[in-house]
Amino acid sequence: MKLGLSTNNYSKLYYKTSAIAHAEIYNFMKSNLISADEYTFQPYFNSIVEKYNIKVFEHHFENNIILGTTTNDKRGISISYERDSVPVQQNFTKCHELGHLILEHQGENFTLLPKCDTEQEQEANLFSAFVLVPNIVLYHKIVNQEKNFTTIKNELQLSEITLKYRLINFLQIESNLSKTTAEKYEYEYRVDNNSKNLIAILTKHKEAIFSVYRQAKVDTYLKTKSLISKYNFITNIEVPELSDNSLQIKLSQENNIKTWSYYNKGKTLWYAWDTTEITDTEALQKAKLIHLLKLF
Repeated sequence: MKLGLSTNNYSKLYYKTSAIAHAEIYNFMKSNLISADEYTFQPYFNSIVEKYNIKVFEHHFENNIILGTTTNDKRGISISYERDSVPVQQNFTKCHELGHLILEHQGENFTLLPKCDTEQEQEANLFSAFVLVPNIVLYHKIVNQEKNFTTIKNELQLSEITLKYRLINFLQIESNLSKTTAEKYEYEYRVDNNSKNLIAILTKHKEAIFSVYRQAKVDTYLKTKSLISKYNFITNIEVPELSDNSLQIKLSQENNIKTWSYYNKGKTLWYAWDTTEITDTEALQKAKLIHLLKLF
């Protein structure tokens, strides 16, 4: 899949798509308590499939003539990918097809061919690359963990060419390096296992990368569910919005979550718990203890 520069407005498409994709991914990561170390594309992909009730299935054409398709009409949304593609290509195709939906591309049917240079297909390619390798994940794995090209490729379940052009695009577009220099730094990292120049560039962009992550919005409902799933019990000290009736109502619709409050000496503590892990009595005891230790 060609991800390199191919049109005069590619940089514009790159920044536009990067903003949308990273807002999506960072919102998902923060709302679901997923760290850069834990990240892979699959949980995000699954969440969107569930949210929009997307039908995902395999197709087959000889010689990989059609890599992927998306249909979005009154009958619903469906995504298909080539059965005989290698798994990393299938991953790219799935995220590409998802891109048509998230980027709100006009049309009911989209087809991913081995060579696709239309603006919408280029945007979907970029979206796929960003979802597979968000900037903050790229920074963490290369700068903080000092992992090599092959390790990152395998951990994030992507092809060599996807990671190659993801790095070249970052170096050339976001760092304003020449094509020759960008390709040189990528080659040093991929082939020679020399990350010195790449780490230096990423370090220069650290604040910009982390700023975008910090600005991403959080879905309080999803974050609250994630916290309950992780710790079994939370209070409005960790999630102030837990005192909001609207959030309590949404949580009450979950089969395994209850919310309640403990009031004493003029102060109220709202709490929520996983009923499959903690009894009502145990939850109340926890709330009383936290009320005593935290509020007084």
